[in-house]
Amino acid sequence: MVKVADFKDGMKDIDIVVEIDYVPQRFTGQNWGIVFVKDDSKDIKMILKGENMKKAKEGMKLRIKKGFVSMTRGELQLNPSKDHPIEFVEENEKK
Repeated sequence: MVKVADFKDGMKDIDIVVEIDYVPQRFTGQNWGIVFVKDDSKDIKMILKGENMKKAKEGMKLRIKKGFVSMTRGELQLNPSKDHPIEFVEENEKK
């Protein structure tokens, strides 16, 4: 299973469960925001939009299916697939 610490620019088809570590910025008027998500190896920036951003709170777990990694302003960023919505994982559900 791939870990955040192993991510490289251009990686595709990433299936991973991450935890929201930090929500530094919400753009309420624009309906999107920046969050940092992590696994047990490292954290990474991610953009959430719409209802996903409204629901996002530190400590929540997200399942990303078929995600991809890009380089944005010199930083790696995890991006969800447009074809596979982000799933909020229940606390008692296994990775």
